[in-house]
Amino acid sequence: MAPGAACAVRPVLPGHERVHEFSTHASIRGAGLTLHLADASSSGTLPLVIYGSGDGGWFGAAVGMFEMIASGGYPTVGFSSRALLKIEQAGHAPLSSRQIAESYQVILDTARRALALPADAPAVLTGWSRGASLAVLAASEPDLDRGVAGVVAIGLPREEQLDLEPGDDEDPVPPSPASVAPHPGHAGRELLMYPLLLRIAPRRSAVVQASGDHYLPAVQARTLFGADSEMKRFFEVPAGNHRFGGGKTELKQALLDAVAWAGEVRP
Repeated sequence: MAPGAACAVRPVLPGHERVHEFSTHASIRGAGLTLHLADASSSGTLPLVIYGSGDGGWFGAAVGMFEMIASGGYPTVGFSSRALLKIEQAGHAPLSSRQIAESYQVILDTARRALALPADAPAVLTGWSRGASLAVLAASEPDLDRGVAGVVAIGLPREEQLDLEPGDDEDPVPPSPASVAPHPGHAGRELLMYPLLLRIAPRRSAVVQASGDHYLPAVQARTLFGADSEMKRFFEVPAGNHRFGGGKTELKQALLDAVAWAGEVRP
């Protein structure tokens, strides 16, 4: 465990002995970012999962999704996307996908050390809403850690604008549609997320979207995503809103299926 980390033990989960939860900090551009870690004692060879919250920060539905992933036995590290962007935006404008990827590398390295994993342990990047956008942006950078096997984007929006002050994903309002498709990786304009999924290959990419998502319903997201292939897969969850209301059981199954597929070791 990393020095100064706080530790707790969550109750026994089906199929696993126990999950140790603790926190540590990653140094991002001279500032401390709190990392929430869950380590299942029976996780075996499962990949490390990096999870970023939505705009609202580390509470509510965001924490619930983190716990769903950890309940599958995955060594999991989560962080507040709101907190990360506040660090990134402090004197680092315009923000780029390269900067996001650099910060993800620090998070990966810190998490591997804290969980006593090999320095090249395989990993899956995931996140909800803005956290999904950050994962996609990081994975679209070709120089990102070679151990990253894939991305699972939960509630991925149509577009992202990194120089906006984060809001609150707990009560979303549909955003206005993007009018331009800027060069990937540059802040100040809307970045279209779904075209960026093509830049993730040869890593796998999955999108988990609610049928009733207020930002982008699954039927519209599927049109943007296109057909499934060996490198990308779409998971529609019957749920009433951006928080997957009324579909928590289906969400958990979709999440665990998506992470297993994205993190699958391939020759």
